[in-house]
Amino acid sequence: MVKPIDMSMVEQALTGFTIPPQPEVLLRIKQEIELENPNINTIASLINMDIGIAGFTLKVVNSAYFGLRRKISSIEHACKFLGLNRVVKLVSSVVLRFTLSNGQTDPFTLRQWNSAMDVGSAAMLIAQHLRLGSDCADDSYSLGLFHNAGSALIHAQFPDYAKVMKVGLNKQMTIAEIEQVYFHVTHETLGFMIAQSWGLAQEIANVIAYHHHPEQLLGSTDLYEKRLFAILKLAEHMTGEEAALFETANESEWQQYGTAILDVLELDEMHLLDVGDFLLENGVENHFHR
Repeated sequence: MVKPIDMSMVEQALTGFTIPPQPEVLLRIKQEIELENPNINTIASLINMDIGIAGFTLKVVNSAYFGLRRKISSIEHACKFLGLNRVVKLVSSVVLRFTLSNGQTDPFTLRQWNSAMDVGSAAMLIAQHLRLGSDCADDSYSLGLFHNAGSALIHAQFPDYAKVMKVGLNKQMTIAEIEQVYFHVTHETLGFMIAQSWGLAQEIANVIAYHHHPEQLLGSTDLYEKRLFAILKLAEHMTGEEAALFETANESEWQQYGTAILDVLELDEMHLLDVGDFLLENGVENHFHR
């Protein structure tokens, strides 16, 4: 595993930020799923308690990412089709969006959530393409959706966040450096605290905490942690996350660590066209297909 987070530094960095607690609806859904015989109808009713969350959940389920031949029209059907655990992960991502965006519809917020969906879906598909198992695919999806959650908190407090980031990236500063200098906190730290608060798997929380510090995660002794990180970075690269968020495409992390990241997945640059084809077949545009 990567080195433990220094919680005293985290507490100092969190000054002025409030980590949103896990919403009651998610807690109640998880309690139901942990029962010996969970009731799908009860879970569907809980999701349907919020029309906005239910509607967005159906929109995501019916998107090209899941490749359904027929549209799903009810939460009950979605639960039965996708399975309870996957529905919980999907609903968690939807609730996260509603919780953090707080109704904001500014251009950066919209870019941020669209990019999160693209990266999450690409990460899930990469895991599937590499035949790493359904658990890895689901964890990769959750990681892709949650990894930049902390930046939503920074943006909410500093509306010029995207502009500052773009200027810094064009000066060849790293994302972590820009955030620390101008906002005195990183979205990795905030994202880690959200992941911890919302009960995500420890490996996912650890990757979120260090996903802009490749040297830390590439040196991890936990193979699963390292693999999740590599999948995330490849998904970011394939979908052009930096360009989508900040309208700049230096990709200094990929340039420096791309080969090592691919080594973790036992891939090389020649394989990326095949990965791009697979993503496009499943509705995700990428570097090789726009």
